[in-house]
This record gives sequence, C-alpha cells and structure tokens, in this order.
Amino acid sequence: MRGSATRPMRFLQPVLSAVQFHDRLILLGLFLLFTILRMPAIAIDGRFWAEEGKLFYVHAATTPWLQAVFFSYAGYMNLGANMAAVAARHFVSFDDAPRVTFVFALLAQICPAILLVTSNAPWLRSRVSLAAALLILVAAPSAEEVWLNSLHSQFQLALCAALILALDIQPGIREIFRRALLFLGPLYGMVAIVVLPLFILRAVIDRSRARLIQALILASGSAIQLSLFYQVFPGRQHFDFKLILGTFFAKNVVLPFLGFDASAPIISWLHTALDQGYLPIAVAVVVLLTVLTLLLLMFRAQAASWWLGLAFGMIAAISYYGALNASPAQVEPHLGGRYAFVPQVLFAWALIVVATSGHGLRNWIGSALVVWLIVTGVGCYLHPGSSFSAEPNWREEAAKWHRDPAYSPLIWPGGWLIPMPLPPA
Repeated sequence: MRGSATRPMRFLQPVLSAVQFHDRLILLGLFLLFTILRMPAIAIDGRFWAEEGKLFYVHAATTPWLQAVFFSYAGYMNLGANMAAVAARHFVSFDDAPRVTFVFALLAQICPAILLVTSNAPWLRSRVSLAAALLILVAAPSAEEVWLNSLHSQFQLALCAALILALDIQPGIREIFRRALLFLGPLYGMVAIVVLPLFILRAVIDRSRARLIQALILASGSAIQLSLFYQVFPGRQHFDFKLILGTFFAKNVVLPFLGFDASAPIISWLHTALDQGYLPIAVAVVVLLTVLTLLLLMFRAQAASWWLGLAFGMIAAISYYGALNASPAQVEPHLGGRYAFVPQVLFAWALIVVATSGHGLRNWIGSALVVWLIVTGVGCYLHPGSSFSAEPNWREEAAKWHRDPAYSPLIWPGGWLIPMPLPPA
C-alpha cells in the first residue's frame, strides 16, 4: 500500500524541482486555496460574469454547439469562454451551469502558478522567492475582473506567455505544457499576441531552436486568430498619449504601491485633470522615474528581468491604447482592471528577479520594493474596496427562475442578467 501511494509522487517528481518538490507542491496547494478564498462565493454558489452569462451562455443555448465553439465577439474569438459556455449548456443543468464555467476558469488561472512551481529558473529556486511570486499572482490589486471567470481567462494565458518568454528552456513534459499554452493563448484572446515580437527577438538573440519553436507555435495561434476571427472593433483604438500615460501612472504605479484607499485622492485628482484636458507634469515625471528606476535595477540582473520588463511595458502600452475606451474614467481603480492585471504582475516579477540577482544595494532595493508590493497586494486581497464580492447570489436567482420561467436571472456585476426565455436544453 505504501509503495502504491507514493507512485504518483514518483511520477510527478521529475516535472518539479527534486530539491524542493514537497515545498513547491505545498505552495501550489496554498495558491489554489487562496485563489478560491479571494472570492469564495464563486466556488460556493456559482457565478456568471457579465458577457460570460448574458452573451456566451445564451449563444451556446441558441446556436449549434460547433458554431458556438468558434463564436467571435468584440472583434476576436475567445475560445476559453466559448468552450466553457458550450460545456455549461450541454452537460449540466441551468442551476449548475456557472460551476462549469468556474472549473474552466480555475484551470486557466492555475496555469501561471504551475509554470512557476515547475520552473528551475534561478530566481524561483528559493522558498522565499517562489512564495513571493505566487503571492504577487494571487494578490494583484487589479485582479478582481479576471478572477475565476472564463471570459477573462485570456489574461491568465497572456501572463503565461510572458512568463514562458522569461523562463529557461526545460525539455520534456514542462516544455510540452508551455507550448500548448503558447498555442492556446492567442485563441483565447488578443493579449498573448502582443509578446510575439519578443519571442522572435529572443529566438534570434539566443540562437535557440527551442526558442524558435516557441515563437512559431505562438505565431501559429496568432495567425489563426488574426486571419479567421479578428476584426477591428470600432471605438477602441484611440491614441491619446496623455490618457495612456495617466492610466499607466494610476494602475501601474499608484495603485500597486498605495492600494485602493490611499490612492483614491491621487487618482481622483488625476481624473479631474484629464477631464480638463491636461496631464499634470508630476505624473509624467513619476512615470519617467519609475521606468528609469526599473531599468537601473535590471542592469546586470538576470536576463529574465529584462524579458519580464519588456513584456510588462509592451502589454501595458498596447492594452491602454487598444482595449479601453478613450475616457479619463479609465484611470479609476475599478474600471478596466483586467487590462492592468498582467502588467502589475509582470512588473513585480521583474523586481523579484532583481532581488535574487547577486548582492548589493540594487538587490536590497529590489527586495524592499517586492515586500512593499506584497504588503499592498495582501491589503487589497483582504479589503478589495469594490462590490464584486457582494453581487446577486446565483442560487437565489436560479430559484426565482424556477418559480417564474420568464424571469431573467441577475448575474455579476450589478446590472447584468441572462435574458429569458431560452430554448429547452
């Protein structure tokens, strides 16, 4: 019995670091636990999030399943949301449908953590640095919109792509897993495509066949998305340098270091200034100093910090240009948080690499900044400052629908619903 009980551990051990296998497994389990505990109502009662219920589930209920799997919305295909909605419609009852989308979302959300715990990268070899990387991931301030919903699994896979770019090549099961994520990332949404030029650049610099294969796989998924599904979505692409810089300041400097409460007056001041058509010079100076500080800290640090830093900058800039409406309101902490989530995590991970690169003042500064970001992130985790965790209870809404089949159940966030009636399952 004892031998059979340890056989699965022996099978998994080559995939993980042999030195810290049990520690890494425990940390992964804790990550999963705290992922659920951040918004436990999602796991306990079930939840549809916005278009996840109102659009994707309804589309799965009203069209043939194959058509629903390849459904394109808002100018691109979201394969993760499509598959989750089809499975929720065709394999379980209406009452349990949000539990299926939750499972799909959880599987995607745990992927960055799996990449971290299965990596032998120097910056992830100690218990402290690996725990810090996982804490950053689970406690990012702008994470609520991407939390455990299949609609925004695309941001989790985009984060995976940026992380894979920075990790050392590790042949075997780990590399197969990474390549699968690189192929799926662009099919889940547009964000993963942003880092394709960096994969090409790294393949050229490293002169690595494995890096070239990664770039080609990411490119193939991107080509499918761009050639078959992508369309320009009117009203999103709007270049306003003041707004992009202001959004970067609010979501990637002020909020991560100050949290929701302390950042509120600063962001309100910025919002007012942008409404009046100008960007305060202090904002531009702080952004410039932030970028210069990161560059100085990364000087002579491990190469991973540069790849994470480059991915951070590219994803932040392109997200704030092409994904948000051209309104000063986008600087507000709880608006468009999904576009800030990936840059916030990448910025902090780059600092972890700095903190683990040798010794000296630079490393002490990197460590202090990481601790600061973790403390602020944990505060946001414990006190999110929004109503996302107190939205309509799905069990109650489903019960209302059973009593009155014409009733349209309310879903998260407030104001969204599933229009009724739907065709019989």
